[in-house]
Amino acid sequence: MGFRSLSPHVWPIYAPWMAASLGMSILLVALPIWLLGGGYGYVATSVVVGAGGAGAAAGAWLVGRSTDRWGPARVATGSLSLMVVASATMALVGHVLVLGLGHLAFGVGSIGVMLSRQADLTRRIPVWLRGRAMSMMGGSMRLSVLVGTACGGVLVDLVGGRWTIAAAGLGAAIGLPAVIPTARRPEREVVPTGAGGPGLATVVRNETRPLLAVGVFGALAMAAREGRMVILPLVGVALGLRPSAIGALVAAGYAADLLLFPVSGYVMDRLGRLAAMVPAYGLLAAGFLLLASADTSAGVLVAGVVMGVGNGLSSGSLFTLGSDVAPVEGTASFLAAVSVLIDTGRIMGPLLVGVVADALGLGAAAVALTVVMVAGVLWLLTVVGETSDRSTGVGTGSSGS
Repeated sequence: MGFRSLSPHVWPIYAPWMAASLGMSILLVALPIWLLGGGYGYVATSVVVGAGGAGAAAGAWLVGRSTDRWGPARVATGSLSLMVVASATMALVGHVLVLGLGHLAFGVGSIGVMLSRQADLTRRIPVWLRGRAMSMMGGSMRLSVLVGTACGGVLVDLVGGRWTIAAAGLGAAIGLPAVIPTARRPEREVVPTGAGGPGLATVVRNETRPLLAVGVFGALAMAAREGRMVILPLVGVALGLRPSAIGALVAAGYAADLLLFPVSGYVMDRLGRLAAMVPAYGLLAAGFLLLASADTSAGVLVAGVVMGVGNGLSSGSLFTLGSDVAPVEGTASFLAAVSVLIDTGRIMGPLLVGVVADALGLGAAAVALTVVMVAGVLWLLTVVGETSDRSTGVGTGSSGS
């Protein structure tokens, strides 16, 4: 038993999620290269590139309610189709406004695939296997992003930005055969609540305590994770390292991310969520402290690897926490609300690095990220608690579902 028990879900659950992640990561490489090469400035390029994340945040509520009402497979089918249509429109028209709107729609599609797949897994997987199931979601996303970013750069060189954007849609289309059969056979679906189920506002009102408990921790953890991706290259530049060396530093930490996701799931299921998450996020905080005092490339490398190990050992942890405390009715709506809270961390992390570094330097920015992550660990211990036994009513955290 264990990861092999997840094999029936590889095609219907993980394949669409990997396809969506692949398409999104190809776009994130192709769009800035094409826009800057076309003479657009940094502001226009940043707005277009950021539109994908904005679409994901804006679409989460709608996607959550739709998944509860019509079922995960139908929402995944519609979401992947939206990604295909958006990329085709972007490639055909190519105007900066269309690129921004298309990327916004692509982001809505990506959150639709993610939340529908997570909701499906939450209903189909027993609690004793959930940690490994969700860590595989995190690990498969990391693999797709790694492949997508590498392929995106190569494709731009070979066929140009327009065809690379079209290829992003083809990447997303790979997931359609995995979800269409279930979408056409509603009896195969995990049971949707239909029109008579609880609305989004009802779910949020009834589940405010667990929503805030998990959502606040997720926002703090995501702020630290996103801040890490910004501060590492900045420290490399400050030390005068070559771009290739900076890339190698980032890649070293990312490799640890990718390799350790099975360990994360195994520990969460066998020893409990806290046994996996507290050391993992503690290592992430320790890595920031090491980075604050690093004044050589070797020091930055050590800090990057420590952070990578911590982040890898926490793979799938936020998915798992959300699924642990999600209600039986309105599961996807609850997960969507959690996702919105977590996404605030995606915004605040890079912003924190920029503001503190500009005022006090990169060392102070690394210390600020340490404080954020330590606060997250304390919140996890004192407010969230152990969630693997939440379904039995004996969870040790102070927030119940």
